[in-house]
Amino acid sequence: MEAPVTSREQRHYLRAVSMVGACLATTTAGTVYLFSTYGPALSQQLGLNSTQSNIVAISANYGLLLSGPFFGWAADTVGPQILSVFAAVGSFAAFSALAYTYDGELGLYGGWPVLALYMVLVGLSAQAANMAAVTTTTKNFKQNRGGAVSLCIAFFGLSPFVLSQINTVFFATGDTPNTFGYLRFLSFLGLATSMVAALSLAVVGPGPSRYHREIPPGFMVDESVSSSSSSSSSSGLLSFASHGDEERALMARSHYHADLRSPGQSYSAVIKGGLAGNPYGQPHDAPRLPASGEGSSFSSSTAAQQTRQQQPLHGQPLISADGIDYDTARNLGGLSYIKDPEAQLLALVLFLCAGIGVFYNNNVGTVVNALYYSSTEHPNHSAAQRLINHHVAVVSLGSFIGRLSIGFVADACKRVWRLPRSGILVLVTLGVVISQVVVGAADTLPTLLVGSALTGLSYGFVFGFVPTLVSIWFGTLHFGSNWGLASAFIGFSGQGLGAFFGHIYDRNLPDQDPTKCIKGECYHDAFRLSLVVALLGLCAAVVLARRRATRRRQNRHLWEAEEVERVEYVPFILAE
Repeated sequence: MEAPVTSREQRHYLRAVSMVGACLATTTAGTVYLFSTYGPALSQQLGLNSTQSNIVAISANYGLLLSGPFFGWAADTVGPQILSVFAAVGSFAAFSALAYTYDGELGLYGGWPVLALYMVLVGLSAQAANMAAVTTTTKNFKQNRGGAVSLCIAFFGLSPFVLSQINTVFFATGDTPNTFGYLRFLSFLGLATSMVAALSLAVVGPGPSRYHREIPPGFMVDESVSSSSSSSSSSGLLSFASHGDEERALMARSHYHADLRSPGQSYSAVIKGGLAGNPYGQPHDAPRLPASGEGSSFSSSTAAQQTRQQQPLHGQPLISADGIDYDTARNLGGLSYIKDPEAQLLALVLFLCAGIGVFYNNNVGTVVNALYYSSTEHPNHSAAQRLINHHVAVVSLGSFIGRLSIGFVADACKRVWRLPRSGILVLVTLGVVISQVVVGAADTLPTLLVGSALTGLSYGFVFGFVPTLVSIWFGTLHFGSNWGLASAFIGFSGQGLGAFFGHIYDRNLPDQDPTKCIKGECYHDAFRLSLVVALLGLCAAVVLARRRATRRRQNRHLWEAEEVERVEYVPFILAE
């Protein structure tokens, strides 16, 4: 729902309030990663083996990820308020059911699959809150979208850190952890934060472009266009601009678009900076403004000369000194997005690399238990729970730092070092590979702690960066749906790795006795597989980077055309 805004101050205020609501919403969504803090106690209480526990844990991720396309569409159409209310009710109901099932007051009718249904509801509630927050933030920010989205998503990763510490301080103090009280706390937390988000989230929009002062002086137009055909259209467009409403001015081009495409007329009109275009089949995304005779101070040859002068030499980064970005965005959605090879490659990278983070989040508790009980003569259940909470907190903190920093780091690399975003994605996936090398080699708790930190950090990098890539490469018009589609199948890779982990663990420890798992020998094969998956993700990122480099070169050739009149229009985009 669009919020009525009457002034710049009100717009800034509503955007700030909405940002706070988005962070609260993603705090609720982060509870989906908390299974390791209560899962081992729940499994022991209800007699689940490792495979069954993995299925229950991954069910939350199925609910989270497979519902992404639907909740993305809902965020784009019905707005964030309804999604936040659903998240509040669903989170409260799911965690309450888990609490009372653990306590025995609610019977486990149908066996352990009922727990999986509860976890699916946890995931659905988390996705509703997450999509409401991320979609609203994406549509409210333009210039600093990378940082804003990263901040919003960072709270998704920070939530397990804070809540695991709360579990340690308040619910794991005696000889036996108070798992029932912890689950009840999570149920009320989800209800409260999502209701506050429902009251504060609103799509305000980025506001009028900061480039409106460039209109009309910023237009470089072709004087060869006949004044008779351009006078009415250009005067209508510039009359809007004179009142300071650039966005309305640019939308007005649709009313005279057909006239400009008549034979003999030029398409060399361009705007200096800040406007998105698409040289791949979306001519409506580029503004076309003919000159009104003698009123124009730029000829077509002058425009072509100036655009060529702004370009880097061969072999230099494909971005100009004043921020023109050849990594051009497109507004894709639906089938056009699904069929796009670059969208498919990006989804594959996310499927492989983010699936590893899901798998580790769900099984770190089992890994910590195995290393602790096999290396301690007199183990204590509460001490084991505190260690699990500590590792969950480290993973969460690493995820938070990764999600928060990657947007700012990527923006800085793009603007300062001219490093393309696809190249940054390769480095991000390389971090996933390194994390799995460390975790796979860990045979003590201190070494595993390093692996937990690296896994959380790399997972945060992936989940904080890919949504920004989706919005920049494929546009914000269908962002909610596109991001939902991209992230929908992460649960399958996490499920595959988790199922393999459970199979290996149950085969080596049929009696589920962690004291026999010396130095992690009972599960190491699972992390060898996760390393292979990470390497495949790195290969997919390299292929995507090569395709993006080809696209940038093609865009550059359009700019360097000797005759601008032969180009249907010139694409512009602000380097974000």
